[in-house]
Amino acid sequence: MKIIERRTLAWIVNIALPVTTVVVLFMGYKAYTKLNTMVDTLEESAKPNYNLITLNELSFYINEMERNIDAYRVDSRSNHMRSFNTALDESLYLIDSLKETIDDNRVVGLYDSLSSLLGQWAKVQTQIGALNSDILESTLDDLTQKIAQLPETLAEDDTATIPEEKKGFLGRIFGKKKNQQDTTTRPSQSERLQKEILAELSNAKSQSSREGDALKNRLANLSQESAQLQNEIVSLINNLEAIEVEKDQQNVKNVELLAKATNQEIVVFSALTSILLLITIVTQVNYLARNRKYQQALRSAKRNAEELAHAKERFLANMSHEIRTPMNAIAGFTNQLLKSNMSPEQRDQLEVVKNSSDHLIHLLNDILDLSKLQANKVELEKELFDVRATLLEVIRIFEDKASAKGLKLKSEFEGVPKYVNGDPHRLRQMITNLVHNAIKYTDSGSITLSTSIQQKTDKQVTLKISVKDTGVGIPKEKQQKIFEEFEQAQASDQRQGTGLGLAITSMLVNLHGGSIDIDSKVDEGTEMILYLPYEIGEALTPKKDKAKTPQIHLKQLTILMADDEPFNLKLLEAVFKSHEVELTLANDGQSALEALLSQPFDIAILDVKMPGMSGFEVVEQLRKNDGPNQKTPTLALTATISDQERLMSKKIGFDHIMRKPFDEAEFLEAVHQLTAQKTKTRNGIQHSQHMNGQSLYDLSTLKSIGDKDFVTEMVNTFKISAAKSIRNLYKAVDLKIRSSIKEEAHKMLPPARHLSANSLVSSIEKLQRMAEQASFEEINEQIKIVEEIYSQIKKDLESQV
Repeated sequence: MKIIERRTLAWIVNIALPVTTVVVLFMGYKAYTKLNTMVDTLEESAKPNYNLITLNELSFYINEMERNIDAYRVDSRSNHMRSFNTALDESLYLIDSLKETIDDNRVVGLYDSLSSLLGQWAKVQTQIGALNSDILESTLDDLTQKIAQLPETLAEDDTATIPEEKKGFLGRIFGKKKNQQDTTTRPSQSERLQKEILAELSNAKSQSSREGDALKNRLANLSQESAQLQNEIVSLINNLEAIEVEKDQQNVKNVELLAKATNQEIVVFSALTSILLLITIVTQVNYLARNRKYQQALRSAKRNAEELAHAKERFLANMSHEIRTPMNAIAGFTNQLLKSNMSPEQRDQLEVVKNSSDHLIHLLNDILDLSKLQANKVELEKELFDVRATLLEVIRIFEDKASAKGLKLKSEFEGVPKYVNGDPHRLRQMITNLVHNAIKYTDSGSITLSTSIQQKTDKQVTLKISVKDTGVGIPKEKQQKIFEEFEQAQASDQRQGTGLGLAITSMLVNLHGGSIDIDSKVDEGTEMILYLPYEIGEALTPKKDKAKTPQIHLKQLTILMADDEPFNLKLLEAVFKSHEVELTLANDGQSALEALLSQPFDIAILDVKMPGMSGFEVVEQLRKNDGPNQKTPTLALTATISDQERLMSKKIGFDHIMRKPFDEAEFLEAVHQLTAQKTKTRNGIQHSQHMNGQSLYDLSTLKSIGDKDFVTEMVNTFKISAAKSIRNLYKAVDLKIRSSIKEEAHKMLPPARHLSANSLVSSIEKLQRMAEQASFEEINEQIKIVEEIYSQIKKDLESQV
């Protein structure tokens, strides 16, 4: 009951903590936001209301407009009208600037109305100012012209006597004639003009009277309209000012309400913070108690993720197995048939089958390699190898294929170091892809593999490896695309290919930390250039030229073969048909184990995946039981060799693992090497000792590439260099120098690999890994293990001298 209550309390606390935290954060954020809003509002309230100031300024400009238009009525000079227009423009600008500061559409509509009213009012004022007696002016202008037409001698002709009192022209016309009897009267033209002028004046007076009445009516209407518009403008300005005043008052009220709400939220926030602190303390105590359970859950999640990754690997392995199993039979039986006598037509047909099966195997290998590269599961090996020899191997592989097309294969080497440390297998794979492509897309001419030094230091070298052909070339726009997956230069190309070779090569180049370039011209050829960095290495002793591998003949061997596919067993029978061996066949793992526990065999060849009991399980049981085949060499056949299968095969006790479909010569060579020691024992030659089901060493590889003196020299070099390295390892442990431990272990690896001393290689590799983080006591114990294995190898080697 107490446990249930404790769990309930824990759940409550765990739920309350995040909930309270969220609430506290939310309340804190709200309080902070409102506080900032209140401060901003107070700052805004403290500022003068610029809209009110602008409205007052607008009223000033309206009054200025009215003053200027009144002045224009009295004195129609243009400067008054210019001042009027300037005031109008300023008023409209102020209205527009006020509209930009308003968010309320209703208020914006009021400003639009004000702008419209102001425009109408200005138009009316302009019309009032423009009113005048245009007709009267026109009439007086005509009179002025007629008066100007009077002869200059009119005064002399009208009278001979000049009156003493001078009068103006109109005075003389309209004035009374006091001394009419004294003047000399002329029946002249002046009298007629005088009558005409009086008539014109009378007409002008009548017309001016009529125009004046119309003008007064028009002026009265415009003045009334102007007064109405002005009243509306004033009323609208007053409304807008009232809105601004009301807005200021509302802001003050909002600040007061905001201050009260902020104070309440701060109080709530403080209370919740105290509760959160209390819950946090309780949660921390609870967390410490449950930390172990969380770690277990994390470990479980990690296991699940690893299992998922392994499941993906198993799926890929199963898919490969299902494809490779029938391909193994197709390729194997095709090779067997090609050895027999047949008609040329049949041989041509079988060659087609062989080429097709080789293409499918190549395609499958590309897909598997691509999957590993995409999953970042490809790790480069680091071993000492001969650059020139590795590249020449590729040339030899393609000699027949190039010769069949009439192509010349050439190689050039310029200043290339003899040995480097790196992965020769991946280098061979990259160059193989490039040479294969060059042959495929070249119909005539030559293919040149050239190698030179791009950059070099004391310890590092960057090799420039070029494959140049005289083929069809690649268009400029396609040159980068061909490095993508499933891409080819021409989609309509009839040549076989998946477009994976260059994609895999590009990925491997990037894995090396190098780069790849392409130089190609259509119908002229293509040059692929790799820039690969390597560490310069030195061989312990110069290697002699590799001797030609003699033809393998297996005799008097008893071999157990187990596979759940009948045609694979038939294929193996066909492979061993020409050899004098005794074969025992098993269709499943259980039958194979029973046979191995009941009678001795020289070698057991087992399929890894069999129903009931797998090849791994068979070997595991075999090594555990003290039977006649506990130390018998075992060879694993599998459709795919994943890193997991490779490690498992070594751990369980397999001596060698091969992938199906296999090359017959390579397969027979592996069987020969695994059974060589037993064959020597039968011939009176002592074989090497074993450790954990594995041979301590194997000299067959060295013997296949050199004579007896070469093997003796390599063995002596191994014994001397290994002994020296072990002494240096102990010194490095005493001085606690981890880098020296790792360096000496690295030096021991190449000669150990040359002797195929797998147990020693595994122990040295483990020592390398331990050098980085393990304690020096643990490292010292591992050095003792290495020394013990080395001593056994040395003792066994000396016993055979």
